[in-house]
Amino acid sequence: MSQLDSYSAGSHDRAMDVVEQTLLAADWACERSEEGVIHCASLTRWGEFGGMFAWRDEPACLNFSLTIDLRAPTAKNSAISELLRRMNERLWLGHFDYWTDEGVAVFRHTIPMLDRLSPDPGEIAAILAAALDAADQFLPAFNFVVWAGKSAEEAVAAVAFETAGEA
Repeated sequence: MSQLDSYSAGSHDRAMDVVEQTLLAADWACERSEEGVIHCASLTRWGEFGGMFAWRDEPACLNFSLTIDLRAPTAKNSAISELLRRMNERLWLGHFDYWTDEGVAVFRHTIPMLDRLSPDPGEIAAILAAALDAADQFLPAFNFVVWAGKSAEEAVAAVAFETAGEA
């Protein structure tokens, strides 16, 4: 019998333990609910961003989401969609969605957990870093589009610069 043959419904605790340990090592606040979902938060220069890790049995995967509360006027939904498309083109990991009913942008990434019991801590650390980097760039771009009337192209150009060399 293989290790995965003995995998039971509650054995995703091992995966969530890895997530929790990685969050704590990265100085994220976190709390595991009775349902096994880990709610987490990180303080950034733009404020606190909240996220969550949740296990899904079928197919076996670990979902991560980081929400950014936007509350934009509905007249800006088309511009926000274009901004998200342009921002997603630049991401190496994860993607943004916009939930119009809730008024939140959501950075999401799913780790397939087929044939293994837990993620590597490096995977979790990479997701956390990618999420914060993406949110760090997205929020000012969002403000340029919604509140300053800039196009998605202008907003992405303004926030997506990379410094070459040393100053």
